Amino acid sequence: MWFFIVGWLFTALCVLENAFVIYLIITRPQLHVTANWFVVSLALADLCVGLSYFPLLFISSFFPSELSVDHSGLWFKISHTFLYSSTLNLCVMTADRYLGVTTPLKYLLRMTKKRLVYLISSAWITPLILFTLPCVFIYSSGNELFIFGFEMLRVSIFQLIPSILFIFVICRLCFIARDISRKESVLLAQIRFNFQPQLNVTRKKCKEKKASVNMIIFIILFFVLCHIGGNLRCFCYVFKTCTVSDSLKRIIHISFVANSAVNPLVYAVLKRDIKRELIKIYACSREINIF
Repeated sequence: MWFFIVGWLFTALCVLENAFVIYLIITRPQLHVTANWFVVSLALADLCVGLSYFPLLFISSFFPSELSVDHSGLWFKISHTFLYSSTLNLCVMTADRYLGVTTPLKYLLRMTKKRLVYLISSAWITPLILFTLPCVFIYSSGNELFIFGFEMLRVSIFQLIPSILFIFVICRLCFIARDISRKESVLLAQIRFNFQPQLNVTRKKCKEKKASVNMIIFIILFFVLCHIGGNLRCFCYVFKTCTVSDSLKRIIHISFVANSAVNPLVYAVLKRDIKRELIKIYACSREINIF
C-alpha cells in the first residue's frame, strides 16, 4: 500500500510541477533565453516520465498479462524511453551550463539557435534510435547473445556513462564555485574601494553564476543518487550474479519518479530568473486577495 501511495504522490507532484515550469517559461517573454529552453525540454521529458512510468506500472499490477513489466513488455519500452530522454536532456543542459560558466565569451558566440535546436533534438531522438527501436526486436527474438550485448550497450550509454560524467562535472563545478567565491571577494574589495556604483552590478553577476553552478550540482547529484539502485538492478540482470528484492525494486521505481519531481523545485529555488517570476506571481496573488 505504501508503494502506491508514495508513487502516486510523487507522480502528481512530477506532473503538476513540470507542467507549471513549462507554462511559466513559455508564457513569460523575459524567460525566453537559451538556458531556459533546455529547462523546458528537460521539464517536458520529466512530465512524460510522470505520465507514463508509475501510471502504467499501477495498471500492470491489475492486468499483468496484458501489460507486462518485464523487458519485453510495453511498459519497459515506453517508460524507459522517456527516462533516457530525461537523462540525455539533463546531459545537454549540464553541458550548456558548464560551458556557460567556464567559457562565457565563447559560449555566447557558439550557442546559436541552430545548435540549440540540434542539441535538444538529439536528446529526444537518440533514445528512440539506440533504445526504443532495437528494444522492439531484440527482446522478442529470444537470442541470449543479442540481449546481453544490447543490455551492456543500453546500461553503458544511458546509465553508467552519464553517472560517471556527472560525478566528474560535480567535482569540477565544486572547484569552479570555490574559485568564483574567491574572485568575488577580491573583485568586490577592489570595486568597493575604487568604483562604488558598480558594486551591486558585479555582485549580481557573481551571484547569478554561483546560483547556476549550485543548480547543476544539486540536480546531477540527486540524479546520481536516485539511479544507484537502477544501476545495481541492471548489473544483476545482465551478469546474473545477484538478486534484487521486491522491496528494493519498489524503492528504485519511486526514486526514478522522485528524481523527475524534484527537478522543478530546484529551478524554483536556485534558478534566479524563474525564482524572480515566481515571486512576482506570489506578490500579485497577494495583492488580488487584499483587494
